[in-house]
Amino acid sequence: MNMAVGSPLDAFRGHSLADQASARLMNRTDTKFLVSVPVLDSCLRGLERDYSVLEMGGARRFQYDTLYFDTPDRQLYRDHHNGKLNRFKLRIRHYRETGESYLEVKKKDNRQRTVKNRILLSSDVFARNLLRQFLEHQSGLSAAGMQPTLFVGYQRATLLNKQGTERITLDTGLSFHSPDRRCTAELSDLAIIEVKYDRKAPSSPLLDRLRQLGCRPVTFSKYCVGSGLLFGHELKTNRFKPLLRSLHGIGC
Repeated sequence: MNMAVGSPLDAFRGHSLADQASARLMNRTDTKFLVSVPVLDSCLRGLERDYSVLEMGGARRFQYDTLYFDTPDRQLYRDHHNGKLNRFKLRIRHYRETGESYLEVKKKDNRQRTVKNRILLSSDVFARNLLRQFLEHQSGLSAAGMQPTLFVGYQRATLLNKQGTERITLDTGLSFHSPDRRCTAELSDLAIIEVKYDRKAPSSPLLDRLRQLGCRPVTFSKYCVGSGLLFGHELKTNRFKPLLRSLHGIGC
C-alpha cells in the first residue's frame, strides 16, 4: 500500500517517537482485523481529529524486517496451532529507519493478554553474553536449541489516540520468505489493522468505523500464517486452513 502520495494519512497530524513512548503498551490486549487496502482507506477517512500518526524524518510508514526462531520440531508453532495458553514467539526485529535490532519474546498468557519483552542487540549485549540469559529467563528454552524458521517483511504506520491509551498499527505489503530465500509468498492486497490497549477506552472511533463497515475481529499470527503458506506441506495447518484459503479474497 502506498501511504505517501494521496494517502488518507496525509490529513493526520504527526507525532514523534517521544510522544508515542507513553503508549508503548508492552503488556496489552490486542484486537486484529484483516481488510483489503481500499477498505483500510475507507476506515481512515474522517478520523483525523481522533488520532495522530507517527512521523520521523517526514516519513509516515516504516519497513519492519522480522526473523522468527523456533525449535527443530517447531514447538512454538505447534503450541499456537494447538491453542496452548502461555505460549510465546521468539524473533529478531530490525527497524530499517533507525538501524536498531531487538531480540523479542512475545508471550500470550492464559488471560489472553500479550506481554512483550525485548533486548537491544548491541556490542555490549554480545560481549556480556546477555542474550542467552535473556532468552532462558523469558522462555525457559536454551538458545542453543533455536533456529531461524521464517523471515517476514512489511510496512507499518502507527496511530495514537489523544489520551495515549490506544495505539493502532496498520501493516501492509506483507511478504514471507524461508531463511534461505528459496520460498516466498506475498499478500500485497491485504492490510492488517491491530488495535492495542492496556484497558478498554470509553470509545474507539476506529473500532466504531470497522463495525459500521461490517468488519469482524480475527485471529492472525504473521508467524503462523507465513509458516502455513510456505511450509503447509510439512506442518499441521488444520486450525489455519479457513484463514489461509480466504486471504486472497479479503474484503472485511
